[in-house]
Amino acid sequence: MRQTFNDEELRMERGIDKPHSVLASLDWWTIAIYLSLLIFGWVSVCGASYTYGDTDIFSLGTRSGMQIVWIGTSVCLGFVLLMLDDRFYDTFSYVIYVLLLLLLFATIFNPHEIKGSRSWLVLGSLRLQPAEFAKFATALAVAKLMSTYGFNIHRWKHFAAACGVVLLPMLFIVAQRETGSALVYLAFFLMFYREGMPGSILFTGVAMVIYFVAGIKYEQVFLGDTPTSIGKFVVLLLVQLFSAAMVYVYCNNKKRAFRLVAFSIGITLIALLFSEYVIPFDIVWVQFGVSAVLIGYLVYQSISSRLTNYFYIALFAIGR
Repeated sequence: MRQTFNDEELRMERGIDKPHSVLASLDWWTIAIYLSLLIFGWVSVCGASYTYGDTDIFSLGTRSGMQIVWIGTSVCLGFVLLMLDDRFYDTFSYVIYVLLLLLLFATIFNPHEIKGSRSWLVLGSLRLQPAEFAKFATALAVAKLMSTYGFNIHRWKHFAAACGVVLLPMLFIVAQRETGSALVYLAFFLMFYREGMPGSILFTGVAMVIYFVAGIKYEQVFLGDTPTSIGKFVVLLLVQLFSAAMVYVYCNNKKRAFRLVAFSIGITLIALLFSEYVIPFDIVWVQFGVSAVLIGYLVYQSISSRLTNYFYIALFAIGR
């Protein structure tokens, strides 16, 4: 009796005799949400590409018709991936990752340019974007790495390896001039944070995204009647305010943080009023000066108080 029970446990551990079928173990709520998003997405495509009086929305010559083809292909591919044994992903995760990296690297030299981006491979009437497939390959490689025996994200060697797995495809995608797709990979750092990554690193990543979006979107927009770019103005001001906030949180010095905020906002406000009502000039140069003073002050505090946190905050301000 005991021997039979042990045999059943051994078979279950080896995956020979699973207690439930694959379909019974699925999260059907997640699948229902996914299918709902597919339907809503298809309706949105129909609305965006619909021409009044057109009744042929299911034709393969229309965007809505081709979208149905892609939806059907994705569902079939998802079913095939679902039916594969999970040991397949564990065995070939690094192989899949390396193959997608090679494909991303080759795409950099792609002669086909679509809307200023070289991220699409054109095979006749078929277009593929390797960056999308590289997302699941990166997820597999990160999962494989973090599941290895002895991995500890608090060790810099292990953390650097995990960051390298994520940042390498990002660099290739940026080289394809597809920065929007590259930013999606930063979502992996949310998972790193959940696994124990310091919050300061996550905050730095979020700040970089904010700098990038604000700087690009408002670079050609000017502040009032001054020759000051709003994009550069906002980015530099955020660097100063974020640095002061980090002094408050990581150095536990409320008074010093408020002084830094008052200094940054006060000097910037004076320069803004002078440029608006006296002599118009680019306030960004004043902000560069304020940032330089701020960085010097942080380095001085790091040396005098022997707190390395001030030095790290100075590096944060320099790396903007």
